[in-house]
Amino acid sequence: MNIRKNFEALFLASAALGLAASFATANERPVEILQSTTPSLESMNVQTIVVTAPRLTAAEKASLNG
Repeated sequence: MNIRKNFEALFLASAALGLAASFATANERPVEILQSTTPSLESMNVQTIVVTAPRLTAAEKASLNG
């Protein structure tokens, strides 16, 4: 019971500290997002591999496992 009260007090204190820090830094400049230097998807050559094979029958699957 005492541990719950301590954790509740710790949570409330950290929530209050986080709220105060949020208000204190609200007037700061926002983070600037720079233009990405990675190429767009249209200009990239994406290789696609297609594998085709016949399915094994139940007898073939059983012979592989046993």
